[in-house]
Amino acid sequence: MGNMDAKKWKIAFLRRRFSPTGGAEHYLLRLASGLAARGHEMALYCENWSPRENPFHAIRKVESNDPVSFAQRVKTVPLADRHDIIFSLERTPGCDLYRAGDGVHADWLAFRHSFSPVGGRLRTWLRDKNRKLCALEAEVFAPGGAKRVICNSHFVAGQIVKRFGFDPERIDVIYNGVPCQQFSAGDRALGRRALGLRAKDYVILLVGAGKERKGHDLAWRAMRHIRQKEAKLVIVDSPPPAAMPHVYAAADVFLLPTLYDPFANVTLEALAAGLPVITSAQNGAAEIMQDGVNGFVLPRADDVKRMVTLLNELEDPTRRESLREPAQALAQKYDLSRNIEATLEVFAKLI
Repeated sequence: MGNMDAKKWKIAFLRRRFSPTGGAEHYLLRLASGLAARGHEMALYCENWSPRENPFHAIRKVESNDPVSFAQRVKTVPLADRHDIIFSLERTPGCDLYRAGDGVHADWLAFRHSFSPVGGRLRTWLRDKNRKLCALEAEVFAPGGAKRVICNSHFVAGQIVKRFGFDPERIDVIYNGVPCQQFSAGDRALGRRALGLRAKDYVILLVGAGKERKGHDLAWRAMRHIRQKEAKLVIVDSPPPAAMPHVYAAADVFLLPTLYDPFANVTLEALAAGLPVITSAQNGAAEIMQDGVNGFVLPRADDVKRMVTLLNELEDPTRRESLREPAQALAQKYDLSRNIEATLEVFAKLI
């Protein structure tokens, strides 16, 4: 890493706006903070940005109001003259590096239709945004669209190659990374007080905004069949009343029956907290897990029967405790520092 660290990059990050519940935005903050600590210089180009922590040397406003107008306006900014690398976390043709952290929109729609053939297709058809996003996405993967692509799972990398015929030699798979120590240090009592939970409650936690895609209704369906009368489903889809490490510490099980997720960052956070994780094979994070060893993978997000079986099994504190060490050991393999170093190696490929 010595030679790569010796090069101090000037990086233009592109992300339209900050969402307090957005995994991509929190990932960007962690990545940028790590790069800033290594002496790299970064500017963020966005519609708006709100968090107090700011690892960027400059935040430059782009006047736009949707993904298409953002991509069009960014083209008019002389980014290549000011920066070594244009690193986009948005569907922006002409970038040096595109991180497909939001996945492939066309594939999300395909998964939506497979899980909900009537309602899903109707919701897709009613929003013109879906057609525009798919067209913009195709531009990113067309010749001249992006020099290289980072995917946070092989799940998504395969979709890009299959759907767009993109050269797999120009794709790097870098799994998400989280500061493991931070998420393993939550205060259970504090978290339970903040969430209004009792000590005796069996708490199943789901973290994710977007009721349909994150499988909120599937989780509620499973809860109706759980034996444990003190079971509580806590869904965090907006900023919680306590810091996230305390929220994870307050839980007994983490459940994410997502219909489509490139790699849900919250999966790693929950593993780092030592929670038994139940998620679907439609979550790219599932590919780092061994079913029954360091978590549980549902073949389909709507396998409510298996969800109920697992939640009943994990009612036993001894069973939950047996999964704590394997879960945390898995998360430690994907500490944030590893992700930053792998990203710097991709920067070097762009020379």
